[in-house]
Amino acid sequence: MNSPQAKINGQIVDIKDGETILQAAKRLGMEIPTLCYADGMHPEGGCRMCLVESNQKNRPLGACHTPIQAGMKIQTHTPKLEALRRDILSLYLDNEQPVFQGNGQETKFTRLLQDYQLTAIANAHPAKVDESHPYLRFNPNTCITCRLCLNACEQIQGQFVYSVAGRGSESHLIFGAGKSFAESPCVACGACVDQCPTGAISDRNRFTASHIETVTQTVCGYCGVGCRLEVSTAQGKVVQITGVPTAVVNHGHLCLKGRYAHTYHHSSERLTQPIKRVGQEFQPISWQEAIELIAGELLRIKAEYGKDALGVFTSSRSTNEAAYLLQKLFRTIIGTNNIDCCARVCHSSTATALQMVTGAGAATASYLDIEKAKCIVIAGANPTEAHPVIGSRIKQAVLKGARLVVIDPRRIELAEYADIHLQLLPGTNVPLLNALAKVLIAEDLINHDYLNERVEGYEEFRAFVNHLSLDEIASITTVETNLIREAAQLIGSYGQTLFVHGLGLSELTQGTASVITLCNLGMLTGSIGGEGAGMLPLRGQNNVQGNADMGSMPNLITGYQPLNDPALRRRLEPLWGGLPPEQPGLTSQEMIDAAARGEIRALWCQGEDMVQSDPNETHVKKALSNLDFMVVQDLFFCETARYAHLILPAAAALEQEGTFTNAERRIQYVRPTVPSPGEARPDWEAIRDVAVKMGANWHYQHPGEIMDEIAQVAPHYFGGVSYARLAGDGLQWPCPSPDHPGTVTVHADRFMGGKGQLVAIDYVPSPEHGVKGYPFLLITGRLLEHYNVGTMTRRTANQELVPEDVLEIHPGDADQENIADGEQVNLESRWGSIQVKVKKSRRIAPGTLFLSFHYPETHTNRITGPHLDPQSKCPQYKAVAVRLQPNKS
Repeated sequence: MNSPQAKINGQIVDIKDGETILQAAKRLGMEIPTLCYADGMHPEGGCRMCLVESNQKNRPLGACHTPIQAGMKIQTHTPKLEALRRDILSLYLDNEQPVFQGNGQETKFTRLLQDYQLTAIANAHPAKVDESHPYLRFNPNTCITCRLCLNACEQIQGQFVYSVAGRGSESHLIFGAGKSFAESPCVACGACVDQCPTGAISDRNRFTASHIETVTQTVCGYCGVGCRLEVSTAQGKVVQITGVPTAVVNHGHLCLKGRYAHTYHHSSERLTQPIKRVGQEFQPISWQEAIELIAGELLRIKAEYGKDALGVFTSSRSTNEAAYLLQKLFRTIIGTNNIDCCARVCHSSTATALQMVTGAGAATASYLDIEKAKCIVIAGANPTEAHPVIGSRIKQAVLKGARLVVIDPRRIELAEYADIHLQLLPGTNVPLLNALAKVLIAEDLINHDYLNERVEGYEEFRAFVNHLSLDEIASITTVETNLIREAAQLIGSYGQTLFVHGLGLSELTQGTASVITLCNLGMLTGSIGGEGAGMLPLRGQNNVQGNADMGSMPNLITGYQPLNDPALRRRLEPLWGGLPPEQPGLTSQEMIDAAARGEIRALWCQGEDMVQSDPNETHVKKALSNLDFMVVQDLFFCETARYAHLILPAAAALEQEGTFTNAERRIQYVRPTVPSPGEARPDWEAIRDVAVKMGANWHYQHPGEIMDEIAQVAPHYFGGVSYARLAGDGLQWPCPSPDHPGTVTVHADRFMGGKGQLVAIDYVPSPEHGVKGYPFLLITGRLLEHYNVGTMTRRTANQELVPEDVLEIHPGDADQENIADGEQVNLESRWGSIQVKVKKSRRIAPGTLFLSFHYPETHTNRITGPHLDPQSKCPQYKAVAVRLQPNKS
């Protein structure tokens, strides 16, 4: 049967369901003028520039919102329409308004003025340009109130910053309650800038096309979302970043950090050449000297103290290729498995739990499932601040009808969008999630077919939760019984659910247990392996997933393979020219403890500021001070570098070639956009040269050769991965063969581990609960404006937006402690004390506190303690017993 057809300007077009006249014309390569329209957003239909004529109507039709119908004969540029468009444009110029050429930028609007031979007349009394924001500018003189910024803010970011006040010629754009950009709730994602047709809202660092020399597509070097970027450069510097519109990860959208916080690349504080410690000072040396020093010292310490007196921390900010080579160097040339990465202190509980119950220690779902989900549970994650592009996608899903349950001790932004917020006591995830499972089973809201076919342990688990008391759990968690029941009923009524989770589950002494109990809910509802459902842990750093994938763990080789796996060892011997020990090495925390005891004598720390980011800062400093030799490979002279004997200048994310793997297992190709400063080099090159100096027969000339080797070491996950296949959106592992398309949903047909495992886990109170004399529980975490320990963002204008860490406290607690807003207080745990400024906030529950860790002078981790999850060895950052008092000094 022939599809229905219409004609546009005499050209036949096949009609697609739901398509508008404008969309059909675009498909034919025909351009219809618009001002208030943008692809991917609901048509505004206000500017009327897109009016067309049709044989089926005796009046012009708005092409942006009129569906194309069979038999239509449409004309897009008749003399009548062109005169109408010229009149519409003239009206925009008659309101004593625009100085459209004032900022020197060609815009969509100025091009239309030129096309229709119109000239803007400068306003004799121009309004003041708002430059209060460090990244954004608003010029009211060029605003035509087309509402595109308003629609972009609402429909892309979900922030609702803008509104239009006044009517007719008096209409004008306002920010929130009429505030300036800097005072508004704007999160500087830049979506409005991308859509503004006049340049009224623009980047303050915006460059005209004539000033831009090159545009390169690459991947963001901030969080684990892995947004694809278009990086514009001039004279060897990054001048502008936008999102790749077709990218499946971010659809062209970016956050404040990814779009604007790039000036750290050109900071005068960048390390530009190797430096070594001489006494208490550091002196520059050549790369040749640095390579010889590292090789000599590592070999000397191995010979004197034994191979297990050395250890390495690989970087989650660097590439897969660099992480792979560094763990290979230590496993082969040195012969130790003392290898770990930052995943230990954040995501090891998640990986351990998922590996145990599903057979694969990574996300089962993908970002595409957010839009498909009917019900979303966010547990211990704060996506709008830590993973903003994913946060905005969750917002949009909820605004379009998805149901949302938030489990978090703080009232995070997404709690405002949630149907139910379970505001539990920090460290009580296990009993709360067990309670939800109890209700699901008791009210028969479970997927029996899924459980029978794909899951083991149901009867034992059912018997376990049957004996739990909801009232007792409500008392432990401080969450009311009726809320627990309502949340379970909501989740159960929608069946398959998307579970988005983060560090609020993993960074606890029951971290692995927390993730397992969440996975129990995923299996009871038949969610794991389904579309719009499953487990989606959000990764913190840009390559934390890839770093773990590459084997940066003491007990697993690349691709999560056990050290004693015979098949692996048969593959490794010809590839590596030797075999690693079968005995697992030490975790990062165990290496720190061993260094403090004098058992670890040398450490190589690649791109991780342990002094600022690891728990129990005083203990970490003592351990590092005890080392005979320490190599730091980083962008800046960080807090950890103070304890180094040799510092290597590293290339930043936008300066190197390789791959990053994001939180949905997507391996993406990273391209260099600007040269590294001075003699700074990509990590993999430095590692290769050290290995060769130590006697290795390594001949890598390009990171693509390293990826080819990775594919051979772990073919079950990466056998089909090569640089030739990573153009565009890359590949999601598992990708076992060159003809495999990659895996969107893991465990779709069966669990990789055979059958899923329901696990009964009882609640064990945290050692930080109920500590006498320390009445508050402190949670540490991230803010939107900064990234991890702030090494990069503090060297950008982001420090103007948030210039310091502050302690959030409930107003009632502050009043009871006689502490004023903005006052400096002493915050003390059993492990240390700091001074910090207080901010009253109702986002935090009574009895709990929240503190970020972005500024080194705060010393947040001076007060976090030594407690670890017994299975994953992940530290407890999300529940620390503290007390506070006014700082009277």
